[in-house]
Amino acid sequence: MSATRIITNAWKVRTLPDIFYEEKEREEDSMLQDRPIQRIAHLLNERYEDRPDVFISGEVYVSYDITDGNRRVGPDLFIAFDVNVAGIREGLPNFWTWETGKAPDFVMEVASPSTAENDMGWKRELYRRIGVQEYWRFDPTGGELYGRAIIGERLMNGEYEEYPVERGDDGSARSRSELLDMVFYRDSAGWFDVLDPATGLTIDKRAAAEGRATVAEAELSLEREARVAEQARADAEQARADAAEARVRELEELLRAAEE
Repeated sequence: MSATRIITNAWKVRTLPDIFYEEKEREEDSMLQDRPIQRIAHLLNERYEDRPDVFISGEVYVSYDITDGNRRVGPDLFIAFDVNVAGIREGLPNFWTWETGKAPDFVMEVASPSTAENDMGWKRELYRRIGVQEYWRFDPTGGELYGRAIIGERLMNGEYEEYPVERGDDGSARSRSELLDMVFYRDSAGWFDVLDPATGLTIDKRAAAEGRATVAEAELSLEREARVAEQARADAEQARADAAEARVRELEELLRAAEE
C-alpha cells in the first residue's frame, strides 16, 4: 500500500471560496438501475471492507476542477485506491481530486433510458480526460441502451481500450477487469454478479459460506452413508459367519447321530 495524501480539510477551514452544492437528484427511470447498482456495490464493498485505503462510493460527486467546485460528475459507483479514506469522509463534502491527489481508478455506470447517452458520450470523455483507469457500463436491458450488456474499458496511452467479452450460448456475458482482478457477469435472466476469475464462483461471502456449508453437509452425508454401508457389510458378513457356524453344528450333530 502506497503512502496516501493528507487531506487539508480545505472545506472546513474555508480556504477555498464557498461553493454551492445540491443533493444528487434521482432520475425518474432510476429503478431500472437500482438492483444492479446495489448488487455490485455490495459485492465490491464487501471485497474491500478490510482495506482502509480504498474509497468506494456512489453517493457523492467527483469534483475535478479546483477553480470551480460545480464542475463535477456523479458516477453510479466509483473506487479510488491508495487514498486517505478517513480524511475524505471527515474533511470533504465530495471527492475532490485536488485534495485526494487523484481521480477515481474505477468507475461504473448502469444504463437507464435517461442516462445511457450521457454514459456513452460526455461522461466517457470526461473519465478519460481526468484519468479514470477503468470505465465499466452495465445494461440491465441486455443491450438495448448501450448496445451490449457489459462494456469494460481500460485507459491505455490516454485512450480507452475495450476488454473482450465472452458470450454464452444461453445469452450470458462476462468480462474480466484487470484492475480489480474480477469477472463481471450477467446471466441469461439479467442478474449481474462479480466472480472470482480463479474459481468462476461469485465473490459474495454469504453465498460462498452457504456453498461451503452445502459442501460440508454433502460430505457429512456421504460419510454417514459410507458408515451405514460399512455396517451393512459387516452385518452381512457376520450373518454369513453365523449361518456357516450353524451349518457346521448341524452337520456335526447329524454325524454324531449316524455314529450312534
